[in-house]
Parts: sequence; C-alpha cells; structure tokens
Amino acid sequence: MSSNISVSVSKGCFAYKGKSRKAKYIDYLHLEDDKYVKNRMKLYDNLWDDLQVHIDILRADLNSQIFEDLITFTSTCHKDRYTLNGRFIGEIPTAVLITGVNTPDHGVMFSNLNSMFKARVTPLVARIMSKDCSRVSMLVASVVQQLTDITVSLDDDELCAEAAGLENESILENTPVKLKKNIRHKKAVNMSTLVKWYGKTYSDSAVSTLAQIREKTTSPCKKKCGNSEVKTKVVENESSKKKPLVILMLEDSENISSNVLQDFILLCSSYLSSLPIVLVLGIATAVTAIHQLLPTSVSSLLCMEKFHAPPASRYLTQLMDKIIMTSDLPFKLGPKVFHFLLDIFLYHDFSITNFIAGFKYSMTEHFLSNPLSLLCCYETDIANTVSRLTHSQLEDLRRHSAFMKYVEGTPGHEQIKLITDDNVTKIKISEQLQAMHDLHTRKFPSMRFLHCLGLNLPKHPLGKQIRELYSTCLSESVCESEGYKQTFNFLRIMCCDDLHDVLGLCLNTISEVKISEVRNLYNDVEKFRYRLKHLDEEMEDSEHENIQSEVRILPQRAKLHELKEKLQLISSSRKKSPYECLRDEILNSLDNHFRNLLQCPMTHPLHEIFYFNDVSAIRDHIKAAPRCSIQHALSQPGKYLSCSCCQCDAESILPSMPDVCIVYKLHLECGTLVNLYDWLQAFVVVISSKGTDMKKPTKASKTPSLEHRARFIRAVAELQFLGFVKATQRKTDHVTRLTW
Repeated sequence: MSSNISVSVSKGCFAYKGKSRKAKYIDYLHLEDDKYVKNRMKLYDNLWDDLQVHIDILRADLNSQIFEDLITFTSTCHKDRYTLNGRFIGEIPTAVLITGVNTPDHGVMFSNLNSMFKARVTPLVARIMSKDCSRVSMLVASVVQQLTDITVSLDDDELCAEAAGLENESILENTPVKLKKNIRHKKAVNMSTLVKWYGKTYSDSAVSTLAQIREKTTSPCKKKCGNSEVKTKVVENESSKKKPLVILMLEDSENISSNVLQDFILLCSSYLSSLPIVLVLGIATAVTAIHQLLPTSVSSLLCMEKFHAPPASRYLTQLMDKIIMTSDLPFKLGPKVFHFLLDIFLYHDFSITNFIAGFKYSMTEHFLSNPLSLLCCYETDIANTVSRLTHSQLEDLRRHSAFMKYVEGTPGHEQIKLITDDNVTKIKISEQLQAMHDLHTRKFPSMRFLHCLGLNLPKHPLGKQIRELYSTCLSESVCESEGYKQTFNFLRIMCCDDLHDVLGLCLNTISEVKISEVRNLYNDVEKFRYRLKHLDEEMEDSEHENIQSEVRILPQRAKLHELKEKLQLISSSRKKSPYECLRDEILNSLDNHFRNLLQCPMTHPLHEIFYFNDVSAIRDHIKAAPRCSIQHALSQPGKYLSCSCCQCDAESILPSMPDVCIVYKLHLECGTLVNLYDWLQAFVVVISSKGTDMKKPTKASKTPSLEHRARFIRAVAELQFLGFVKATQRKTDHVTRLTW
C-alpha cells in the first residue's frame, strides 16, 4: 500500500436489544394486592367489545347520508364536461365538506370517507394533510406518491449531496479499500409525471382489457327474456370502460398556506383536460374561509358544492339516547363523572372521540379499582355470576364500604346472616342486582316521556336536551327539582287541545315498551286523552254552589284586610269547569307515576356496583394540567423516578437529584431576574457537597470546572425549553423568571 494514500477503518458497536415484546394490560395489574382484578378485567373486555360494536354502527348510520351524497357527487361530477360546441369546461369539481370545529373527530371521518371512495368510486384517492403542504412541490410529491407509489423527489440540498457522492465515487475507484455506497436514484415527480402515468396505466386499450377480465371473472347470468337485464349489462360495460377519477382530499384546508393552495389549484386546472380531478376540501368553519384563502381569479376555477357533516351535538344526543341511557349496558356514569365529561365536551373540545375515550377510561377505572364491579353484569347473567362467587370473593365484597353500609341499613337479625352465611348473602345480592336492573328498565322510558312533556314549554324548565334531564335524575330526585315544579305549573295553564296533543306525542315515546309499570302509565294517559276528546260527557261539579252565592256578595264598606280575605275565599272556592277538574286529575296521576318510576339511583343500596362516581381518579388523566405536573416532577423527582436517593420534601435540595431539578429549585429563591453567575455558584455548591440535605447553599470558593459549567448550561437550557425562564435584553448576564 502506498504511503500517500490514507486508509480509514471504522468500527461500529451495535447494541442487541433482543426480541421486541408488546406490552399487555395484564403486566400493569397489581395481582399481589387484588387477586380478583384479572376476572374483573375479563368482564370489562366483554362489555367494552359489545359497546364498541354499537358505537361503530351508530357512527356509520350518522354519517351514511353525507357519505352517500359525496359518493353521488364525485361519481357524476365529470359527466357532460363538454359544451355543445365541443369546448371543455375548465372548472374543477369541488366538494366543500363543512366538518365543524370538533377537530379530533375529523381523522375518523376522512378515514372512513377514504375507504368508501376507494371501494365505490375510484382506487385513485389521495388524502393530504396540512403538514405535507408547506410547499407546492411537497404537496404534489405527496399526491403522486399516494396515487402511483413513486418515491418522493429529493430536495435541492440532497441532489447536491448525491452529485458530490458520484464525484467521490470516481475518486475512490483507485483506492485499495473499496467503500460500498449504494446511491438510491429517486425520480423527480410532478404533475406531468402523474399525467403520463395515468395515460399509460389507464389508456383505452388497458381499460378495455381490464373490462374483459372483469367480465370473465364474474359469474354468468341466467338468460331471461326481459329487456331490463340487457340494459343493465350495457350500463355495466360502459361504466367498466370509463377511466377512473382522481380524488384529492385536503383534510384541513384552512391550515394550508394560501399561496400553496392557489398554485396547486392552478396546476390542477391546467391538467384537468387530461386528468379527471375531483377536490374534496375539509372546512371547519364556513365556506367563506375558502374565499378568504383564494382570490376571485382562483376560486372561479372551482365548481363548488357544499356538504354539511352532522354536528357533534347531534352525535352526542344519539350516543346517549341509544347507548348510554339504555338498560342494556350495566355500567353507568355517576353524576360527578357525567358532569365532568359533559363539561369537557361542551366547553373545551366538542369531540365525540374524546368523550368516548373518557367514558372508556372511566369504565376501566371502575373495573380496576372497585371490587364490587365483579357483579356489574347483564341482567341475564345475574344468576350465573352470583352462583360462581366463592367464599373468598364474598369476604372481599363484604369488606367493601358500600356493602358494609348496606348491612347497617338492614334489620339486626339479618345483619349477622349477611356477614356469616354465604347463601343469604348471594340471595340478597341477587335481589339488589335485579332491583337495579328493573330501575333502569323503567327509568329511561319514563324519562323520555317526561322530556317530551316539557320539551315545548316556555323557557324549557327541564332543558332542551334529554341529557340535561338525565343529569338531574342522577343528582337528585327529579320530582323535587325546581324544573319539574315549573313544568307542572305550565301544564296547569295549558288549554285542552294543546294538552291533548302533548300527551299524544308523549305516548309515542313509550308505545313499544312492554314493562308493566310503564304500560300502566301508557293506559292511564290513553284514557285521559279519550276523556279530553269527549269533554262534553264530563259531569259538572256543583259542590260549592251554595257557598258561591254567599261569598260573592261583598259588603259595601269593609276594611282592607277583610276585603282581602273575602277575595281569597272567592278564588279558592270558585267553581271549577269540567276541563279544569280533568286537568288536575291528569297532572296528579302523572305526578304519582313519575314519583314511582323516576327514583334517584344513587339512593339505592349497592349502586356502587354499576355507577362510577370517583371524579378525582380520572380528572388528572383526562383533563391534565401539564405545567402543574412538570412543577411537581421537578420539585419531587423521587416519586416519578422511584429513586430512594432522591426522596425528600419540596423545599429540600439533594446533590443526587437530576441537574434540572436542582436548577429549578434554586431559581425559585430568586425574583424576576436571575443572575446567572450566582445561580451557577449555588449549583456548584449543591452538586459538590457530600451532605444528604441542603436547605441554604453557601457560595463556592473555587472557580467552577468545565464539567460543572456544561452541566449547568444544559440544565438551564432544559428549563428554558420547559418555559420557566427566558433570556432578557435588560441585563446580559441575567434571565427572566416566567413562573411564580
């Protein structure tokens, strides 16, 4: 080997991590503390799988109409694109999908729409996010890559690096050590590339060949004498020979730069004659956002049609009406947790996806932490679940505070049997489980009846949405609420025809319910409606006829308080009409039914089996406060790191703590401006000390070493990244403190 040629040998050390292992939730269960938690989680899996199926069906049904409209629009938008003179219409068919402000739900909607487009309209569908639209070249490259599977083009810097690599390869050819360098050639893609690929792949001959293959693979039809089958075959042959459309979905168009969007639309318009493009623009607010992004010269190239997605509030109403407020699902949310999740939905994100995630987390926490949740099962599984309880499981249930409270409420001679006799305990538990299921079965139809009764009243005393009434039923006895009393006050001044119509609408909500208590309500209201319709047959009441003649004669001269008493007596003893008597009878009957049917579930014994009401257990996980969590972690790192040498109170400083924690605690002792030199000296004193605790660090006598300065600079940079300090121009050797 010649001496003028340098040879470099590089050695690499690679760590072998072993086989990857996917974590399971069983790994996080504390089986040593609760040996029955595995059984409860198995029950949770079964319940959630059933619930997830219902949620998916509901989501598909809610978006089915708008998806069908979009499929119809995209399938027919490129028909008759030529005028009578043979001139091509240069406007791009554009579907403007107004999705609403519930941004976490947009991903699910566009994912389902993408699948439906590929299955029913065309295989050429590209879904583009705003993060891929910083430049027109990136946007076009993303479209081409999704449609043709061509590798994305390189940037200018990468092209230069590749050219330099080719030059270096020619230089290294004469060296004795051959360095292997596989240069990956990537194609520079643009709209012309897409047009050429489309014309080659879907040419007339290729399309006819594909049509012939489809005809051969399909099963032969039976011959019939009718002409309808022949027409159907002709239509299928024509549709199979058509070239597929190219659908480009811009999911969040409002976040794309206006210049990028304008250039992209101009590109699509220039290639529209050779490429049948259809745009689907996702807009969160209104169509006016498109006109704000695009000038008139560009927006005139779009043939737009609006499509409104169902609002999230309607989805929430359907979700609660068909899934949560039903007796089929045994797990229920308590009033505190329900209000918490509802407030997050209404006042924060307006997202159904996050609401379902919060519901799922609440359900997980209920089965994970509550031993009584072992009995949270379907009504048909009560006997089987209770019969399989072992003596140790019953002892575990008896130690629960809710069961002890139930035992204290029973008579004295039954308390001993509940604690000692397993058979008696199983019988009582079965009775309480059946009672709660019966309560749910008759509660929800009656609640819908009451909601319909007060829906059209002034000021909506029971609320516009049924979820407001459900919230009241969870918190207290609805018959004692102020809204319930106002509802009956409004009903007492309602005319005969209106009351008859309202009762008819209420009957429709419980017409298919077969429960005996609810059927009694249905039959009574039906009889009252018949009596309202035949009011002339009601007998007039003449009970106070003699009193009326005496009371109505007022004295010519009387004192004020005497006159007031006389008037009150007249009003109280006034003869009621037949309709007023019947109306009072109807309202009294309804009140008795509601007091029997709409009982507050939180007052029933052992309601903890079904209801999860521990809002403190989920608040920090669902509605997290990042700044508070970071401050707590920096103040007490031992709790987060599970490190014994870092365990201390919030005010102490240990040299074994991470550098960023030490720097954070030291900066808490400063004011608005923090002197970097003094801060560094205090940091060096702490990390150089050998003691186990330092309340007030003293000044360092020596100059800090390079290692100490580097550690301090890195810790301050981390603290600045977390947002606790920032640089200031007031003093060059100081930083500004941002938190207090």
